[in-house]
Amino acid sequence: MANLTAEQRKEALAKIEENLANNVISLGEAIKQIRTNLYGMTQTQYAKFIKISDKTLRDVEKGNTDPRLSVLNKLLAPGGFKVSAHRVQRIV
Repeated sequence: MANLTAEQRKEALAKIEENLANNVISLGEAIKQIRTNLYGMTQTQYAKFIKISDKTLRDVEKGNTDPRLSVLNKLLAPGGFKVSAHRVQRIV
């Protein structure tokens, strides 16, 4: 795990959450930030940690696949995130 203080970890998570909410980063980029910034792991280490294949992790981070929701939730869980749906207000 990366050597972050509790405050640094909280800030990193808040930044990822904000960037996701504002569509600044993709889910794949968020997963990569969780893996590198919070855990300091290589793709191989992180894939083994969450019990998925290296190839699946690489493809998700690069946006080369449309993974199942269960896979996305597995990838996001170490950062305290999960995929959910919410109603978006549309301006007509």
